[in-house]
Amino acid sequence: MAKLSWLKFWALASALLGATVGVQGSNSTSSIPSTTAPTETTASTGIISSTAPPTAISTTNKMTQTTDITSTQTTDTSTASPVMTSANTQATSDLSNTSFTNSSTASTAMTVSSSAITNTSTAASVTSASSSTIAYTSATPASKSCDYTLTEIKSKENILTLQLNDTTGQYLHVYCNNTNGTKLETNRFQFFNFLPCTTYSCSANTTKCNQTRDFSRDPPSHDQLNFTITTKENDDNIDFKVEGNKVNHSCKLAYQWNCSAPSVIKNENPEPTDNYTVQKNKTLTSCIEYRCSIIVSLQNNQSYIFFNGFKSVFPKKSTLETPFNVSNRTNTTISGHLAFNNLNIRTNFSYVDENGNETSCESTDTTFNCQGLTPFTSYNICLKASLMCNINSINTKKCSDYNTTEGVPGNIIIRNQQLNANNEIQIDCVPPKDLNGPPGLFYAKLENSGELQNKEKCHFKFPGLNYHTIYTIQVWASNSKHNGSRVKVTFATSYNENALIGFLVFLIILTSVALIVVLWKIYSLQKKSSRDCDEDVELIEHDDEKQLLHVEPILAEHLLDAFRSKQADEARLFLAEFQSIPRVFNKFPVKEARKPYNSIKNRYVDILPYDHNRVSLSPESGVQGSDYINASYIDGFNELRKYIAAQGPKEETSNDFWKMVWEQKTTIIVMVTRCEEGNRPKCAHYWPSMDEQNKSFGDLVIRINEEKWCPDYVVRKLFISHKKEKPTDREVTHIQFISWPDHGVPEDPQLLLKLRRRVNAFSNFFSGPIIVHCSAGVGRTGSYIGIDAMMQGLEAEGHVDIYGYIVGLRRQRCLMVQVEAQYILIHQALLEHYIFGETEICLSELPKELINLKREDPASEPSMLVAEFQRIPSYDAKSKKTGKLPENQSKNHSVSVIPFEYNRVTVKLADEKSKESENDSELSSSDDDDDDECTKYINASFIDGYWYTEALIATQTPLQETIADFWQMVFQRKTAFIVMLSKLKEDTEDFTEYWGEEDKTYDDIEVKLTECNNGPEFIVRTFEIKHGKRKDAHKVYQYHYHKWTDSDLPENPSSFIEVIRTLKEKLPKPNGPNRAIAPPIVVHCSDGAKLTGIFCALWNLLDSADTENIIDVFYMVKLLRKQRSGMILTFEQFEFLYDTIASTYPVQNGTLKSSESPLQTTVEIISETPQEESKQVSDGKSEEVSEVPAEEQKPEADTLMISNQQKILLMDP
Repeated sequence: MAKLSWLKFWALASALLGATVGVQGSNSTSSIPSTTAPTETTASTGIISSTAPPTAISTTNKMTQTTDITSTQTTDTSTASPVMTSANTQATSDLSNTSFTNSSTASTAMTVSSSAITNTSTAASVTSASSSTIAYTSATPASKSCDYTLTEIKSKENILTLQLNDTTGQYLHVYCNNTNGTKLETNRFQFFNFLPCTTYSCSANTTKCNQTRDFSRDPPSHDQLNFTITTKENDDNIDFKVEGNKVNHSCKLAYQWNCSAPSVIKNENPEPTDNYTVQKNKTLTSCIEYRCSIIVSLQNNQSYIFFNGFKSVFPKKSTLETPFNVSNRTNTTISGHLAFNNLNIRTNFSYVDENGNETSCESTDTTFNCQGLTPFTSYNICLKASLMCNINSINTKKCSDYNTTEGVPGNIIIRNQQLNANNEIQIDCVPPKDLNGPPGLFYAKLENSGELQNKEKCHFKFPGLNYHTIYTIQVWASNSKHNGSRVKVTFATSYNENALIGFLVFLIILTSVALIVVLWKIYSLQKKSSRDCDEDVELIEHDDEKQLLHVEPILAEHLLDAFRSKQADEARLFLAEFQSIPRVFNKFPVKEARKPYNSIKNRYVDILPYDHNRVSLSPESGVQGSDYINASYIDGFNELRKYIAAQGPKEETSNDFWKMVWEQKTTIIVMVTRCEEGNRPKCAHYWPSMDEQNKSFGDLVIRINEEKWCPDYVVRKLFISHKKEKPTDREVTHIQFISWPDHGVPEDPQLLLKLRRRVNAFSNFFSGPIIVHCSAGVGRTGSYIGIDAMMQGLEAEGHVDIYGYIVGLRRQRCLMVQVEAQYILIHQALLEHYIFGETEICLSELPKELINLKREDPASEPSMLVAEFQRIPSYDAKSKKTGKLPENQSKNHSVSVIPFEYNRVTVKLADEKSKESENDSELSSSDDDDDDECTKYINASFIDGYWYTEALIATQTPLQETIADFWQMVFQRKTAFIVMLSKLKEDTEDFTEYWGEEDKTYDDIEVKLTECNNGPEFIVRTFEIKHGKRKDAHKVYQYHYHKWTDSDLPENPSSFIEVIRTLKEKLPKPNGPNRAIAPPIVVHCSDGAKLTGIFCALWNLLDSADTENIIDVFYMVKLLRKQRSGMILTFEQFEFLYDTIASTYPVQNGTLKSSESPLQTTVEIISETPQEESKQVSDGKSEEVSEVPAEEQKPEADTLMISNQQKILLMDP
């Protein structure tokens, strides 16, 4: 009761105080005043309730108060209202005519006009100061001021702290929007979760006065919101969206979008939202920028800016509508252009064939040309395009189907051709694999009568043809637009059976009559022979001379024209001349050769020596045929019996052969065959081997003193002695030519010219006849004798009578120059000698010869060396069809260096095994062995070495697209050494690094760099390569020589020679007939010719110099040009070869000085006296020698021992 009485008293006192105290107004400034304020209401029970906020505050004071706030200043119209200035200097909203009204008779009105502040930042939010602090003092009903004031002392985020200043000492609480504040300490209250952009009405619980104070929360700062613009792209649109942090606030935002783009779709909402959609152009645009800017501000005060920014977008992908047009179609190409001219896009045209394989087309930015297509085939032409302005642009692909036009049908294959009964011809054929058009008809035409048949199937019959007639039928396929190639079939119809029977009866009668005549003739001859048995009479006489032609001798200057005229029309004149020469002159008897005890000595029954010029041996008493040997004397040019043409000795005739050598005092034997060719015996091994040292043949002993192997011939030093005679042994030089192919003739006549020079170097005035033999002693033997004799005639008289001389050979031995190809070979050899001359130089004569070659006499004329270089022919007319195919042109570094067909290197497809490097059919590079369907093209050529063919591979430095092909070639050919010739400038096209520091795989070949040794002038790299499907790996060594002058010559020739000699030391040494053939060495420079040619030439010249002490620079360059285009094209390179060899092999006083090369380290003095049984070799290891002439030796003498003089021999280790 006491407590209730107290409350009643307190309520009564408050009512009386409100009635007597006047209302006191207070001035304040507020950023954003609220339209509602909390209301205190006294219940009838005397308990104060604050659960419902009233809209007005009642008071007994009838006083009107108007507050006008403009530009942060407040004016009060009452007489006793204090003025307070707001601390807030930035208005964030526009509040006009906001009223504060008391429910009493005295009303108070407040009008607030916010000052607008413009942010000067273009892309940042506007920041405001701390919250305003406004205090109101309410008057009591008795016009007495309230005894308390409310002041905001601290505002942080969404927390409001108020200070209550109370002079009455009452225990008061503060309410804001009917929410009781948390009292922190004396007269300080705190309120939570006050949202920005919201006004709150606060008051204290007192009965003395009812005064409400409004407090407003400012908008959040831009740091809190942190707006950003994002984009999202799809096929049709680009969506722009502005996003800020998820800060809790009640501010209403305004969005102002401004977009520049080809087409813009605006939001359908009445008010702008936080996102904007831009429609993309349907056609691929040329880098159009899609740009949108955004201003975010308060909705009621757009001068209060939170964010001002923009974003630009280049689309990543666009659609293509009719992007290209096809303007031209042929049977192998489809070409066209873009439907719009847009230079700001990247394009890539390709086609997809029926198997799904995609191939790039040749194209520019706006055009394309797809080549190498199959006729009458559908292709899917595709365009991939992307914007050049956007590196992240997504390729847009558009494809359309197009057909190539009809082409020429392929060739048909005749499956069956037969002659039926009654002379009916039947032909069946297989349709072409590629018809290259719609199905058509097959045609067959009988040329004799013009009869033409056409059918849907290739099956034709021509009945009722004439007897004993040759018919030609043309058969071809058609695809309704083009006709294929015509295949000709020739038939000969049979005889008429009745006519044949009659003819046979007539033939029998005629034969019977002839037989009677012959028998009578024999009887008559036998009867005559009984009267004169000493007279030899032939049964049938022939006049062989009548079929001979009259062929004029050829002047030297007309050799080329004569050769061309005879070679024309498939060598028709050559054939006519050769066939006019009788194979055997029947007027010369061969009685001795046909005797039974001599016939077993003949290798062939139809190749026998004539009796009039056969070689007769000294007869042995009581032995029939002991004087016979199948050999004939042959006259040379103006020299009788210069040669002996003999058959190759048989095992049973070897004694007779050496007897002939001894009796004829022969010092030179020329053997133009191997002992065995094609698994067929050609000649007996009639001399002792180096292991045997000597061998007896009857009364004769043959001792071998030296055997020198060269690539094309073998020179043996033999000594022959008679067991029953005591004179000094005789020296015989045995030269065996080993480069004659099993079939045909040597392709290069220079080989026989070289053999002739070697043979003539050993001959002397006192020598007996030169014995020349092959197997039969007629074909190759006649060819060599013909070349030697005609060369002498050409040099002596300036003209040759080749036809007449061959006729003379046939008169001395049958079948001399056995086939037409040998007859043509003699002409080629003479022409080669006349045009190019003799260009071999002995090393001991090189310095003197080089001075003469370089001398310009007179000065206005070019030197002989220049003239020699200008005589080297070019062979660019040879076929290069594979390298010139459209699909292979991009694989060539230079259009002027493309490999010839006959010796180009091929790379097998999908080959797990490497190709053997032996000289067998697998390594053949001819067109016949190449199958275009299972090999691929690489710009590389086989180059013949000094010792064996295909010793080197000359190729270009791999391009990026041919690196895999290069390593495939290295693997398949089992190459162990690569020579790289280029400067160390990786920014030039001459240098392509086709390996990596890390392991790399090129197609199926794994390449691993295991070691790298850097030298001052060359680098040696070691690789391990293996096939991905094989476990075994083999090492490959790369020698990279990089010291080159600006004129593309080695800076230091001696170091370049060192590289070559270093490589040669790692290869197996050539040693006799069983020398190992190493895999080819790959040599490359930028185009595979310019620098590679120098290396290949020196590689072979060094072998020639080390083996024979002879070089032929002219012939070597000629051979290289014949095998690859672009080899040694400048005179500087040609002269460099001469100078390098001269400096490598110094000569002093006409004698070759001992070389410091590792290949020639031992010097030996050899005496050629017969008593010397063996050579004295200082190191005792080598079997091969190369000889240097002594100072007093004649210049024209060869480098091997030819007289009884002391020689200096340089031994190979």
